[in-house]
Amino acid sequence: MSRRSILVLCGASLVVIAAACHSWTVATPAASAFVGRHLAGAYGLAFTADGPTTLTLLPVPRLSFGGVRLLHDGRLLAESRALDVQLGLGGLLTGRAEAAALTLSDARLVWAAGDDRWTAPLARITARLGEGVRPLRRLVLDGARVTGPEEGAPDELAGLAVALTWPRPGAALELSGRGTWRGQPASVRLTAAHPLGLAAGGTSPFTAALSWPAGSLELDGTGSWSGHSTGSPAGSWKDGLRLAGEVRGTAALPATLAWLGTAAPLAPLLGRVAFEGRFEAEPGAVAMPALRLDVADARLEGAGAAVMSGGRLALSGTLAAERIDLSALIEVAAAGTRPAPALDAFTRGDLDLRLSAAAARVGSFQAEDVAAGLMIRAGAVEATLGRATVAGGTVKGRAALAAGAAGVDLRVQGTADRIDLGALLADLDLPRWAGGRAQGSLVLDTAGADLAEMGRRLAGRAALTVEGGEVLGLSLAEGAEPQLRRGGRLAFERAQATLGLAGGVGEITAGQVRTTTSAAALRGRVFLAERRLAATAEIEPRGGDPLRPAAETRLFEIAGPWTALRTRALSPQRPGPALPTAASAYAP
Repeated sequence: MSRRSILVLCGASLVVIAAACHSWTVATPAASAFVGRHLAGAYGLAFTADGPTTLTLLPVPRLSFGGVRLLHDGRLLAESRALDVQLGLGGLLTGRAEAAALTLSDARLVWAAGDDRWTAPLARITARLGEGVRPLRRLVLDGARVTGPEEGAPDELAGLAVALTWPRPGAALELSGRGTWRGQPASVRLTAAHPLGLAAGGTSPFTAALSWPAGSLELDGTGSWSGHSTGSPAGSWKDGLRLAGEVRGTAALPATLAWLGTAAPLAPLLGRVAFEGRFEAEPGAVAMPALRLDVADARLEGAGAAVMSGGRLALSGTLAAERIDLSALIEVAAAGTRPAPALDAFTRGDLDLRLSAAAARVGSFQAEDVAAGLMIRAGAVEATLGRATVAGGTVKGRAALAAGAAGVDLRVQGTADRIDLGALLADLDLPRWAGGRAQGSLVLDTAGADLAEMGRRLAGRAALTVEGGEVLGLSLAEGAEPQLRRGGRLAFERAQATLGLAGGVGEITAGQVRTTTSAAALRGRVFLAERRLAATAEIEPRGGDPLRPAAETRLFEIAGPWTALRTRALSPQRPGPALPTAASAYAP
């Protein structure tokens, strides 16, 4: 071939290539009908375009439409300012349109909870996948938004940018996307290794990552169709996915739950949490048979589950920790003067929690070997302390709060055995004014709209016995007649008291103190709201010399604020050392 012929051939080729790369305007009705036949046959979709429409042959053949609408059974699924359809070469050679890739620009997708307009198209896609047919190699949404079907409905999801790629049937499907949901930006990445196997009723490994301003989540596992509603082994997309694998994440819990439009029990107390472990999930339920949870300064390990039913979240778990600090519970409870609204805020969800800890702290109160439980239902909280070692002894108890006619009903009961009273006061950062081994029981009931009213309506019974103890700041003078004096220490063999509570006032119904030389009977009242004591102590000697005259029983008043109790002799004194008219006893 001559040089001239070669140059002419090359020039013609360049002209053809340039023409193929150029976009040519074509008739919109003919082009939309060409593509519409494929969309109708493959997915049951109706396709319309207002134009203009252009055709480009290189580098890949594609049709670009303007003013696009996709419908099914006359109901709008999506509308877009522009739609770019990349055509498969195999289809073109046989005169058919096969969409290999779709790009929708400035699209509006119509979707709402309970709306079934997408049901049939998605079923068609699932069926084709189950037959081993890959619908698209690539799907791109650029500047999309999701709204409800009503005219002028607000955006459910805005600024949506999605890229889905599936280069060949045996390859992994990859999806990345970002958008704004409920005013917060979020992003997602997903890789599914065997989407065709999943569609055919098998499983597919997957990895996924989600992020939003208040947290992030990463999952690595396998997925399959749940198949519960159809009863078939394979299930379908309508049943949702069953997922299992490993999960790790972190979230500012109150902000995340508010963003999701749901609530969880105790969420306002927990702040930011981090978690990881094994999970098993299906629509409406997540189980974590192996869970590690970091909240506040505590790390808990165990198992947990979450179930969403009727819009209410129910959590359950069995967790253990080396050390745990529950001070936030007390701080929040003490901060509010109206417990009824606070109770509602912390019971917006159900909770069944079993908790054990080698060491636990609530405020300045410390305990070891703790086994506890917390049950929350709508308007009710029940906390149980199955066992705890406190100051060398054992404590058990139960507290129940429930919304009632008066605001909040509270019932508390508990027992304590072999408590080192001095060590307990030291643990509570209180003055160590008493010591000995203590045991006791407590039952309290009250109700009210705020803490002050609950204090005024407090009723119940308390009993306390202390063996081998002492009271600092008070002494009993030796001699023929007992004399209470300020300072020193009062050692006793046994002290016990029973307190009956009614209307926020405690009546000391049986109070006794026995020392080696005397015995005292204590009676009086404790005013809880005023933090004040008004009591009398009747002291008489024990034993003594039978040949000497019997010593006189003496009567003393013990009264005043708890932090500044004062004693005063009420019976006449015999000649001898006089008790000061205002002798202070050091007591809390």
